[in-house]
Amino acid sequence: MVCVFLVPSDVTERMTARMAVMRKTVLNYIFRGACPPGQPSCPSTPSTCDARNNCSHCEPITLELCMNLPYNSTTYPNYLGHATQSESSVSWESSLFPALVQTNCYKYLMFFACTMLVPKCDSHTHQRVPPCRSLCRSSKERCESVLGIVGLQWPEDTDCNQFPEDGPTCLLPNPDVDECSPSHFKCRSGRCVLSSKRCDGHMDCDDDSDEDNCGCVERGLWECPGTRLCIKHSMICDGFPDCPLLKDENNCSVCKDNELACSNHQCVHRTLWCDGTKHCSDSSDEWDCVSLSEGSVVTVFRTAVDYHVCGDDWTMDLSQLTCSQLGLGAPASVTLVPDPPSVPGRRRWLHVHPDWRQRNGSALQGLLEKRGHACFSRKRVSLHCTKEDCGLRPAVRLYKRILGGRVSRPGRWPWQCSLQSDPSGHICGCVLIGKKWALTVAHCFEGRESADLWKVVLGINNLDHPSPYLQTRGVESIIVHPRYNRAVVDYDISVVELDREVEVTSYVRPVCLPGNGQLPQPDTYCYITGWGHMGNRMPFKLQEGEVRIISLSQCQSYFDMKTITTRMLCAGYEAGTVDSCMVINRRRALLTLSPHSRQ
Repeated sequence: MVCVFLVPSDVTERMTARMAVMRKTVLNYIFRGACPPGQPSCPSTPSTCDARNNCSHCEPITLELCMNLPYNSTTYPNYLGHATQSESSVSWESSLFPALVQTNCYKYLMFFACTMLVPKCDSHTHQRVPPCRSLCRSSKERCESVLGIVGLQWPEDTDCNQFPEDGPTCLLPNPDVDECSPSHFKCRSGRCVLSSKRCDGHMDCDDDSDEDNCGCVERGLWECPGTRLCIKHSMICDGFPDCPLLKDENNCSVCKDNELACSNHQCVHRTLWCDGTKHCSDSSDEWDCVSLSEGSVVTVFRTAVDYHVCGDDWTMDLSQLTCSQLGLGAPASVTLVPDPPSVPGRRRWLHVHPDWRQRNGSALQGLLEKRGHACFSRKRVSLHCTKEDCGLRPAVRLYKRILGGRVSRPGRWPWQCSLQSDPSGHICGCVLIGKKWALTVAHCFEGRESADLWKVVLGINNLDHPSPYLQTRGVESIIVHPRYNRAVVDYDISVVELDREVEVTSYVRPVCLPGNGQLPQPDTYCYITGWGHMGNRMPFKLQEGEVRIISLSQCQSYFDMKTITTRMLCAGYEAGTVDSCMVINRRRALLTLSPHSRQ
């Protein structure tokens, strides 16, 4: 059973997102054993270059962050207490300042940061040249308050009074001089990166601007015909449509007239389609083989055509198997209904195999056989299953544990939905908890409280193109938790009433809600799912990954400026995997617990 615990997420405000990145960057340094000066429990770092050990000599600047300066040599120690460029390159300041630059708090912040990290070396005296006091003060006055938002302090070694007033003995930026050398590209944030990294398909600028206005070819990607959408070459003919109108999956199979194409474009003889045995390597020849036509009549898609099941020899055990295969509850009623005499042509029939009990088949289509065109009773099987259970995924089988995240397959999370509002499109992730109800975060509706502005999209994996399983519903009403407070981001949950019930299918169905007292325990595992951007202008595909539950006390130790309440859940890994530390309350994700997941 798969149970939902919290469904967070929206398109976070740009400033908040940048601050979160900055906060996380500093935390990563703490995890590695380093510590930003000025933070609690941070020991001072002794310098090997001091009054007794004068290391002054000019050396070329190699710190990539600062390759855009009007000077090209530096000397150490610098103004942050670093003894070498290598030490500067791994310092917390070398990560903090670029993140702070993205907030656009001060135009010349990066220039100031570089004069601190790699101070200019005077070619005559081999002494460092300081920044001017006015540059330091402007940087601090405009950017220190931004650091305060995430509980960080301005670097303690940057006391502006230590620097001289404006004059020839200190450095100021020249607004008329391009800050990047001819061999570098200037990011919107002010950072310079090597020109060879422009349009290489990798985000090298802090703001991704090195990948702006790049054609697909320049970025080493494939352009979807008729659009400017770029996808990786490995996505062509991979069985997953990524381009509008499925154009990346066209002309991928060269199957004979008597063959059918698998989802991965292999070819299988049509007589083997939906026979109960896997012939496609991805098993797609056995997908969606059984359905209930006309609401209740058992129908099997054999050899690419629909067959009805003859009621002769039908049993209650087969009814149970069929309801289970469809992801529904136990059979409520089974009747054999006469075939209408008005049906034109000959009816296609499948019969129960005489030794079906010995065949050990888990799918109905493997227990049936063709015996000409006759059915002795000429009665079809009409099956009504009980109310469908929650948390079932009949479209796919679960895969082994996934670390690091991956694109999710259609039908793997049939309760995942997208809250959308024109003209923005996707705003928040949500989860279907009933035929007419969805769950999401409360902060999704800030500034857009009217139900008329919203719609819920279900049965979709890729937000960029239509899905054959897609269902769209309007929003009847929005119920935000009465104790939700945006200032502290607690009770961040809401319920959405749809304008009409969804049609329950293998790709759209509700999730289970946990019972009273059913809480995930630390060191157990859960899945996070949600839509993440696959690079610049890449398709929005549903992502999934497995993360470990972290105790609230351990989580609180990571967020000293934020109160972690019992209404929140922490999950994550060490830096570099799915997420280094994530509070399930502010992310674009759906959290499900799966210790005993149904297949």
